[in-house]
Amino acid sequence: MHITEQYIMYQLAYKLVKEDQYEMLHINPKTNEVWLEKQSRKVSKIIRFSHRGFDWKNHLKSDIARVFQRVKAMGKHFIGKDIEVYNVYITEYEPVDSWESLKKPMMLKDRKPVKMKVFYVTDNNMNEEQERLLKQMNSSVHLESHFPSEIMQEQALNNYKNQLAHLLKDKNAYAQRIFNFGKARLTYPLIIINILMFMILEMNGGSTNIETLIEYGAKYNPAIVTGEWWRIITSMFLHIGALHLFMNMLAVYYLGTAVERIYGSFRFIIIYFLAGIVGSLTSFAFNDHVAAGASGALFGLFGAFLYFGVVHKQLFFQTMGKSVIFILLINLVFGLLVPQIDMGAHLGGLIGGFIAASITSLPLKKQSTRLHGIIGIVAMIFLIGFLMWYGTFININ
Repeated sequence: MHITEQYIMYQLAYKLVKEDQYEMLHINPKTNEVWLEKQSRKVSKIIRFSHRGFDWKNHLKSDIARVFQRVKAMGKHFIGKDIEVYNVYITEYEPVDSWESLKKPMMLKDRKPVKMKVFYVTDNNMNEEQERLLKQMNSSVHLESHFPSEIMQEQALNNYKNQLAHLLKDKNAYAQRIFNFGKARLTYPLIIINILMFMILEMNGGSTNIETLIEYGAKYNPAIVTGEWWRIITSMFLHIGALHLFMNMLAVYYLGTAVERIYGSFRFIIIYFLAGIVGSLTSFAFNDHVAAGASGALFGLFGAFLYFGVVHKQLFFQTMGKSVIFILLINLVFGLLVPQIDMGAHLGGLIGGFIAASITSLPLKKQSTRLHGIIGIVAMIFLIGFLMWYGTFININ
């Protein structure tokens, strides 16, 4: 029965992946342990298979406690508000003492509550316990009515193990490709250009001198309405004071290199400039002060991250998602509290970056995001047209 138990376990795991869209989380063929996951907005479902038996209830109870702790340690990996664990043991014999009380649902109270149900599949209760498992999981998987010969089982078992291992390897490799599609080639030249322009300002009257800023291309509404629309772009490369330059370039360095690796250099530069243009136009439409800085383009990089989160929600929240949202919120709140900060440029850049990212699409998701691109192009044309019209109307009247 040793081969049959493993056959049942790996076959069931494989069917759940193929038929119920579970994903591989972990596999260890040496200890015969398999973990599957299925993420949703509200609940993260985890299935843990183990080909291991226990002689005594207390030994089983100790292993259950270890599973609880392991799930708790992986809490950040799961995006659901609640975590449901289906802990499945497949072995030949049950514990010698009464263990039926462990079938009752258990809960570990934490920031993300962990609920667990235990299933103990043996020779005596094989069909009954498997059906209980599939019913409580709302699974569409059907059980086999009879098993093939041991030789056939062993061949199928090796195939299931290899298939599951390859699925996990492919999943991890895909994540690596997503985060390392491109190399950070253009972020550094952008930073250098900003620093050079700052030095030119300092040598020709100072970066805090309004006349110097206007002369070298800052956003100046009266000049823009007379036709100097190039200021919408040139203002992206000017900064008012060393602290302004330092903070923006530090942010461009960290965000820019990350976005460029994910989107690639060509997409990155499109996102950067479109976000900067929308940010400058928003400032033109809603702020009549002289303004300059890369903040619109910078917030556009946040927008690109948010679009990544829409397309790769699970991966986004498993990695940098919460940190990105937290830092973004801090910057937005800070911008609302400090009157000198051009919130129009920030919000415009954020929206522009999100739309620009939808237009360029993510490198490995071209087919599935084609509709996003069409909607994004229409939205970008409308947004830029509206801001140019409204800004001109407000500044003339």
